[in-house]
Amino acid sequence: MGKNKAIQSLGKVIGNVVVHKVVLKYGKKMESENHTSSEIVAYRNTAISIGMEFNWNDNDKIEIRKEVHDFFIKKMNEKYSHIKYPGKEAENIINETIKECL
Repeated sequence: MGKNKAIQSLGKVIGNVVVHKVVLKYGKKMESENHTSSEIVAYRNTAISIGMEFNWNDNDKIEIRKEVHDFFIKKMNEKYSHIKYPGKEAENIINETIKECL
């Protein structure tokens, strides 16, 4: 996989980690807590694996962050529009998750 494809892939995978973290924190379905937690671990492990394939410069990280943000917004609007969360908190989770995975 080329670096540009890896950036797109990381955007989706890290985006899924962020989506699941927000759903876990702000969602109301306690019965899905175990499933959501396991999804976070699985997506994070995949992101770490992809992230280890390349050296990421600052421009790459900016592009990855943009991909993550765009994916997160799209997924939350499409699938989890009923979950309300503070926008600033989502940005913090995005930044922290990117640091965890790269």
